[in-house]
Amino acid sequence: MKEKNNKGQSTIEFIMTFSAAVGFIFLFLKMALNYTDGFMVHHATFMASRAYLVGDDNQSSPSGGDSQAFAIAKTVFAKNLPTSLMPKFDGVLKENNPDVVGFSAFVGLWTEFTQPFSIGLIGGKDKVAYRSESFLGREPTRGETSFQTCIAISTVTKSSCEIEATLDDNGG
Repeated sequence: MKEKNNKGQSTIEFIMTFSAAVGFIFLFLKMALNYTDGFMVHHATFMASRAYLVGDDNQSSPSGGDSQAFAIAKTVFAKNLPTSLMPKFDGVLKENNPDVVGFSAFVGLWTEFTQPFSIGLIGGKDKVAYRSESFLGREPTRGETSFQTCIAISTVTKSSCEIEATLDDNGG
């Protein structure tokens, strides 16, 4: 009986196993980089949302300071986003304005961006959509506070806000 020639079988098995192992290493490395990019974008969104929520230009209208607050938030977002680590960042910062959103818990900023899932060998080159939201709630602006105080004084004193009125709370 003639014996089979098995020369090279271990080399082929090694190459196949090694290439699969290296492929999985690169896949998990790219996934880790995607998670890191997501955390960096989320931090930038959070910092911009904080700037948006405290931005106030002391206007007398209830929502007068929101356009200026959003401009400040865009600057803070760009400052905190590490563009050197994410050169192909395609996200745009968007706002949930208090005039549009009725519930103050959903006032804040958000962004959507895409990243390739992997480097292409394993996992494909399709892009995955990510979304980062930062809804911190919103305290009333100075304009909103002034407006609501005027309404309260007008209700109590039965007059307009043009007069000076002092409300006293004795704590009881």
